[in-house]
Amino acid sequence: MKERSYWLASGSYSILQRLFAFIFGFGSFFFLTRYFPVERFGVWALFIVVTSLVEMARTAFVQNAFIKYYKEPGLDTDALFSSSLLINFISTLFFIVILLVAIPFLVTFWNTEEIGPMILWYCAASIVLIPFTQLNFLEQANHRFKGVFLGNVTRQGVLFFCILTSFIFFPNLPLSLFSFFYFISTVFGLLVSYYLTRQYLPTHYVVTSAYLKKLAYFGRYILGTGITSSLGKYFDQFILGSINLTSVALFNASVRIINMIEIPVLSIANISYPKFASVNAENSLHEVARLYEKTVAAALAIIIPVVLVILTLPELVLTITAGQKYVSVTEPLRIMAAFFILMPFNVQFGNVCEIINKPQISFRVNLITNILSVVLNLYFIKIYGAMGAACVFAFTLLFIFIVGQLYLRVKLSVNLKNVAVQTALFYKSSFLFLRKIITTKSLDV
Repeated sequence: MKERSYWLASGSYSILQRLFAFIFGFGSFFFLTRYFPVERFGVWALFIVVTSLVEMARTAFVQNAFIKYYKEPGLDTDALFSSSLLINFISTLFFIVILLVAIPFLVTFWNTEEIGPMILWYCAASIVLIPFTQLNFLEQANHRFKGVFLGNVTRQGVLFFCILTSFIFFPNLPLSLFSFFYFISTVFGLLVSYYLTRQYLPTHYVVTSAYLKKLAYFGRYILGTGITSSLGKYFDQFILGSINLTSVALFNASVRIINMIEIPVLSIANISYPKFASVNAENSLHEVARLYEKTVAAALAIIIPVVLVILTLPELVLTITAGQKYVSVTEPLRIMAAFFILMPFNVQFGNVCEIINKPQISFRVNLITNILSVVLNLYFIKIYGAMGAACVFAFTLLFIFIVGQLYLRVKLSVNLKNVAVQTALFYKSSFLFLRKIITTKSLDV
């Protein structure tokens, strides 16, 4: 696939996927905050914390190692897929066992019986996610994204449709039914993904110990990074849930808004990962550094205007997204939005470490950061509640940014001035493009 075609196709699908994820995710959040009282929505927020933590960790263990090695010369891709599928299966069962054992503790810790049956439905969904995610990884490794896009859009769209139907026609449904909707939506996503991706499936299935070791060796650092990152990202809500369910619901409203800004950052990181791998294999570390600067600048240029709106009008943003009863968390939202500017630097730092075969660096930085985050959250949340959680969030982003930039400057000669220049050039190009459209009154520019 030509360079321009790759970026156009992959970029379009990835951005569209994130766009639909935003639409359906925001829609689900919008209606659920108005369907449930604040306290009961807090239970749903904790359910999403559990599912997100597990999915992030499990995906991190399997996905990047498989994509990285899939295009290596001389590899048996069928055997690699089979070995990766087995690792996916084993890791999923591992997390399911942990969740089942943890149910009594979570029921007591969060003081809610409803979380138990909800986790059971997620365990069922996890089984379905094994083939679903593996098909996604396979298509990404082949530099195709249609099945990934439509499979995930179907999954999110079915869940949104169930929530919307319940909001309109069926008030006062139990929370456990919504976790069942989560399971059903995953099944539909798998069916669509299989239909669109089946042509890439292996002609034979064989598991080799050599490939298992290869995948597991690389994936162990990514798994460690995924687990520690997930803990750092969700531990604040985990602790807030032990204080009271209202606190976690209110703070979750700010987190959801931040997650919306994250869409372009993760989209760019997703489509640039295979190109990072190609650049490192075919050129030099200098080219990796330049690509890092360009991708970070592209993400910054997109999110800076959104961050400025949140900093200026946090009450309006919270009222529109979650409702009037959630506007008490404006200051935590401001703090989180201000420091979110550092996120593009940190996300691509992790990608670069993996591509240059230094995943242990990203793992250690994330491990140290998230240990600090856990310790600080235990202290500050007990005293300051949601404000304490927001301050710890800001600290973790700042810490990773400082350490990451010091490492990249020494290893790859990454220059923050280049990032600033590339960001300015992005705005200049966008302005010239829009002016030409207005002048010519045509999109054919």
